[in-house]
Amino acid sequence: MRQLCKTFLVIVGLSMMPSTVIAQDSMVQPVTRMYSDVHGETHIESVMMDFGRVNGFPGADTVHFLRFAADMNVDWHPAPRRQFIVTLSGPGYEIETSDGSVMDFPLGSVLLVEDTNPAHRGHKTRSLGSETVVMFIPIE
Repeated sequence: MRQLCKTFLVIVGLSMMPSTVIAQDSMVQPVTRMYSDVHGETHIESVMMDFGRVNGFPGADTVHFLRFAADMNVDWHPAPRRQFIVTLSGPGYEIETSDGSVMDFPLGSVLLVEDTNPAHRGHKTRSLGSETVVMFIPIE
């Protein structure tokens, strides 16, 4: 819990920095994106996002915190909405996509989730063996 509080304070602190600091040069950062194609297969890819500028994600004004249990193992499902998932504490989790890819999302990772079609198979989500806290940031 202490680590979560520190992380939250850092996030809140960064959001309260003067605009002159935030408005400096943009930073391009790799982010993992999970999406489903027109055939219903879910895939994972790495995309570069420019974090110093607006990225076309309106509606990211609410965040949700969730604790993944050490034995979490969620069978096939699409995501309920487009969202970012940020791993805040613990060892993280893994995603298995319908194309057979498996990828770990450890502490500090960011996943852009876009496999939202309920008609598609989606993905599986499993714990990496210990409790993990994540932050969901829904986007429109």
